[in-house]
Amino acid sequence: MKREIDRDGRMIYKFSHSIAKGGNAYIHKTLSGMIIENKEWLRSYLDAIARKHKLIDQTIKIYNTIFFFFFHIPKSLAPAKLIEGISKDISLFAEWDEEYLFTGVYDLQEKFLRRDLEEWGYDYEIR
Repeated sequence: MKREIDRDGRMIYKFSHSIAKGGNAYIHKTLSGMIIENKEWLRSYLDAIARKHKLIDQTIKIYNTIFFFFFHIPKSLAPAKLIEGISKDISLFAEWDEEYLFTGVYDLQEKFLRRDLEEWGYDYEIR
């Protein structure tokens, strides 16, 4: 795989079988009023998931009540398998809302992610 920047400053991923832009986001909030107790352990857990599934260009943002996990997913990985891997032991870090968001994003660069999250109604600056 090769990474290139297009004329708009977006990352392009060139594989032997395809070319891709953008990526995916997994966003999960805690139950109302619950705090993520150990953010560093959660970050380590998500890093381990990223290594296990060979995610590309992962970015992890963890705040008091929500985390954002951005990545480019390899073509060989089924999204359902990744979601299952993330949710398997996530209860170790907080009590989570039943609903989560898994979606495609325009670009994995922070300036584009911030814009997408604001459009979805998420406060990116939550601490």
